[in-house]
Amino acid sequence: MRIDDALAALSLMPDALERRLTGLGEAELQFKPGADSFSLLENVCHLRDIEVEGYSVRLRRLLREEHPRLPDLDGTALAHERRYNEQPLAPALAAFLAARRANLELLRDVRTADLDRRGQLETVGEITLRRLLELWVEHDGGHLKELDELLAVLRDPAASKPKPSLSLSRA
Repeated sequence: MRIDDALAALSLMPDALERRLTGLGEAELQFKPGADSFSLLENVCHLRDIEVEGYSVRLRRLLREEHPRLPDLDGTALAHERRYNEQPLAPALAAFLAARRANLELLRDVRTADLDRRGQLETVGEITLRRLLELWVEHDGGHLKELDELLAVLRDPAASKPKPSLSLSRA
């Protein structure tokens, strides 16, 4: 993945997320079609925490340290421990947007040679910055798909249930 491609893809998420949440009430934000599914609100809280505690940390450490050990995060455990579905949307969304903008600024200074910097990502193994960017873009895409499936169920409860995504539990 080229840095310009990663920047373009990761830049889409803030607007895409805000568009999907516009006009929704608390009940819609907290709706869960199944026990193993994230609500819209839980998705936003997860995106915030993974952006701040996951991708931001990994990006900075890969750029500043030689072969850092990068922790994985258990998104499902965080959702339960932090009671995501009881948190207010506005601060969670604002924190995600601020962290993403800061990460995009940092990425604008990444050189092509930096993409080969390596670290050890827990549960994944050795990873390059290039691969981290690919995983990050895939993670965004998975969440947008899940949000669209949830929105479809909210619009038409007879629509098929969203399938829990394995990529959401760990990031």
